Amino acid sequence: MRILNKLIILLFALFGLFIVLGKPFVYYYTDYLWYHDLGFERVFFLKFWLQSLLFFVIGGLTGVLFYLNGYLVHKTAVKTGAFADFFDPRFRIWVGEKYRLLLKLVSLVLAIILGLSAAPFWEEAILFVKATPFAKADPLLGLDISFYVFKLPFLRYLANFGFVLWVLCAGTGFFLFLVLGHIRSSQTSKLVLTTPFRRYLALMLALFFLRLAFDLWLDRADLLFDERGVVFGAGFTEAKVMLPVLNALVIVSLVSAVLAAIFVFRPRKEILIGLVLAYAGLYFVGLKFLPGVVHKYIVQPNELEREKKYLAYEIKATREAFGLDKVDEQEFKFGPPLTKEVLARNQDTIKNIRLWDHQPLLETFSQIQEIRTYYKFISVDNDRYKINNELRQVMLSARELSYEDLPSRSWINEHLVYTHGYGLTLGVVNEVTEEGLPKLLIKDIPPVSECDLEVKQPAIYFGEIANEYVIVRTKAREFDYPAGEENVYTTYNGTTGVSIGSLPRRLLFAIRFGSSKILLSGDITSESKILYHRSVAERVRKAAPFIFFDADPYLVIGNDGRLFWFVDGYTVSNRYPYSRRVKGVGNYVRNSVLAVVDAYNGNISFYLKDATDPIIRTYAKIFPGMFKPITDLREDLRRHIRYPHKLFLLQAKLFGAYHMEDPRVFYNQEDLWEIPKSLRDERRYMKPYYTIMKLPGEDKAEFILMIPFNPAKKHNLAAWMCVRCDPENYGQMLVYRFPKQKLVYGPQQIESRINQDPEISRQLSLWDQRGSRVILGTLLIIPIEGNLLYVQPLYLKAESGQIPELKRVIVAYENEIKMAPTLEGALNAIFGEIEKKPKATAQMQKIRQEILPSLKPIFDIYLQAEEALKQGDLEKFGRLWRKLGELLKNKP
Repeated sequence: MRILNKLIILLFALFGLFIVLGKPFVYYYTDYLWYHDLGFERVFFLKFWLQSLLFFVIGGLTGVLFYLNGYLVHKTAVKTGAFADFFDPRFRIWVGEKYRLLLKLVSLVLAIILGLSAAPFWEEAILFVKATPFAKADPLLGLDISFYVFKLPFLRYLANFGFVLWVLCAGTGFFLFLVLGHIRSSQTSKLVLTTPFRRYLALMLALFFLRLAFDLWLDRADLLFDERGVVFGAGFTEAKVMLPVLNALVIVSLVSAVLAAIFVFRPRKEILIGLVLAYAGLYFVGLKFLPGVVHKYIVQPNELEREKKYLAYEIKATREAFGLDKVDEQEFKFGPPLTKEVLARNQDTIKNIRLWDHQPLLETFSQIQEIRTYYKFISVDNDRYKINNELRQVMLSARELSYEDLPSRSWINEHLVYTHGYGLTLGVVNEVTEEGLPKLLIKDIPPVSECDLEVKQPAIYFGEIANEYVIVRTKAREFDYPAGEENVYTTYNGTTGVSIGSLPRRLLFAIRFGSSKILLSGDITSESKILYHRSVAERVRKAAPFIFFDADPYLVIGNDGRLFWFVDGYTVSNRYPYSRRVKGVGNYVRNSVLAVVDAYNGNISFYLKDATDPIIRTYAKIFPGMFKPITDLREDLRRHIRYPHKLFLLQAKLFGAYHMEDPRVFYNQEDLWEIPKSLRDERRYMKPYYTIMKLPGEDKAEFILMIPFNPAKKHNLAAWMCVRCDPENYGQMLVYRFPKQKLVYGPQQIESRINQDPEISRQLSLWDQRGSRVILGTLLIIPIEGNLLYVQPLYLKAESGQIPELKRVIVAYENEIKMAPTLEGALNAIFGEIEKKPKATAQMQKIRQEILPSLKPIFDIYLQAEEALKQGDLEKFGRLWRKLGELLKNKP
């Protein structure tokens, strides 16, 4: 019976040990299998080995130093000391006979605790070692920016670790000397320290002041992130008062390390009073009292003049850190009034004006294209494609599988049968049916295409939503898509997936996902694979945990008919000197990475969008081969790179203030810009929008992201900002300022005029009755040849139905506002019948593509000859004219 009880206790102990150590091992190993499957073992192993190295180095250092400190102090104290009378005899056993065992146990526990606390700093450690210089120095201390971004965080950790270790060692040593009677009373009733205790005290004080000097040296760098006052970073007070005081404190600390040791052996009032006065004077007066006095009586009475230099530092650093220093600012040149002929020339812009807002379109897609209750559209993506040889702006959405809406949520259905979404819905941005619904170019299941854009692999195993895991290639038939009364089934043939056919693997994943069905299921075969981390956002974060990824992936159709998810990745930091911090982001950001995920296979590829960024260059050194040049991305996919919406919005908000480069103007906020707010909701700002248009001075339309600006607390337009998205000019930001002497209507003013229009107001009131609701879409501002066209869609949604319908389009130009069922109708009402540009015939296309380019050299020489004639250079004119003749003779 006693043996049985011991066996039961042993089994429970083993089970408890497995719970404590087994599950973390299972997670680690199954994570390794996932990284191995995708080819990112280096990320897994480097993180693992760095964490292990930090654990053993910091833990070992803690254990060894703490043990040596305790051992040597105890050995020294025992020789010349005796137990103090006021300690309990039972306590003496632990400081006497069992002390060595106790010291080993405490050293081990502290080593494990501090070692584990060091493991999360693996990234700071490797960045410290592999740091790439920024080749820019801060204006105050003259240190390269890389010191603050890469080195300062780990140095600060080392300073904190040193202090914790000093407290542990010094506390143990002082306690032992106290217990073993090394503080004694003399005949004059004064406390006397023994010589060993004095030596130890001298050493500890010297180490304390050395660490303090290091900490104060780091505090100098922290001045560049000070958020007090009008300057972000060190202002006048910090630079002229606090920095010199900190420099002095560093020197005083180094001197104090020596003086403190001398004082312990030769107590002299002069040393003690000198140390106390030096620290008290510098710290309390120099860092606590004097800065406030200087700021109040010297800086504030003449704040602009005192802070002007430091404001210039902040403006320059913030513009650099957020990529605003490369913005090209221009004056918006107004052209002749718009006419129907001008609009006819700009059909590439007109036919790509977005009439569908994301939310109404998402609701419409959900109602007319989900097909089954278990399909769901999560978001709508904005992109551009060559459709029937024309560049068109489109909005598309992936049809994903919603496991919450399955007809039967059994384990087999969720994990073996319903494994993937299917296809997508795509329509151009400005076309509607007679019923007011979007005109779809790709729709239904299987995908039906009404253009030359086709989806040949519609299965979406990896998307924006995903189940915890699915197991493919099993005996259970894998649902592909519904076809009438029957279903079509398939088998996953992708290249990724972790093999789960063996019993040990099934046991591992049963433990990981807490499901015994994985272990017991008879449907799993030797060919079966498990797919997990299927959410695209989670997948890329797992593969590259050091990159900050956008929460909104977008879907792209390749020329081969396959689907790919694009996810923008950012390198961020909050340690860029003098740059203003933004909550949740930091004070430095670059869109350095593009992650491309195959929607069927789940393969991940990382491409460098900004190879000049020092942070991503550092990570590229740490993980060689992980990041490919953007030119390695397939050309058909590279054409769909777009500038991130959220990054541009962040930059636009900052540019509203930091376009003022003059510190005086910036201080007074004389030319502050704001993003326009909605007239219907003052809390909501206008969002940037993608569009296809010709930029001023350009010959062809291109895909851009743009947003307008208002002057602060006014509603007219001050400027508009855009960023180019096409590969040849990707990332180039432009700002077009409006003349201050000319009134240019802003979105709120146009919306007010629309609401005041008698005909439109009457119609809106009529529609917005019980049983229906009017939804006014985003007011778009479209620049066309030096003019601004305002376009606003109007949707109608019945309370009994759920499908928003596009019923009207409102167009405003100068003093005219018209509403019509279509954009074309509204434009015709203002400008008259617009002649559509005829489609180019095959012969015309051949002339444009083959013949016209060959005539360019001839045309260039003709222009040079004409210019020479204007300047009266007849000799040059004659020479060019003869050359022109020779070229014309040689032309077939």
